[in-house]
Amino acid sequence: MCDKCNCKAAGAGMAAFLLGAVVGAAVGLLYAPAKGETTRRKLKRWANDAYEDNKEYLLEHAQDLKDKVKGHLEDAREKLSEGKEKVAKEFNRRKDEVVAKFKKDEEK
Repeated sequence: MCDKCNCKAAGAGMAAFLLGAVVGAAVGLLYAPAKGETTRRKLKRWANDAYEDNKEYLLEHAQDLKDKVKGHLEDAREKLSEGKEKVAKEFNRRKDEVVAKFKKDEEK
């Protein structure tokens, strides 16, 4: 979980919702079998209804999600930059050690 938001809880809630929707659809298909064409029509209607029911919610919360992702992206960029700096410093330190050792060996 990050410090800026409650991503883990939000993800768990969304996963539970999606799992419930999939399980419900599967149980519905198993207990009320119909012709393939009829089933496809029902599924299409169900999907369209679900989309219309949740479209407004998703559009309202899209900006919040975008802002959270943007914040995480900025954090990731900062950490990547810090990591690159640490790697470069360590590389240069080790390079200097090797060069110093070779110079010392040449002097002998």
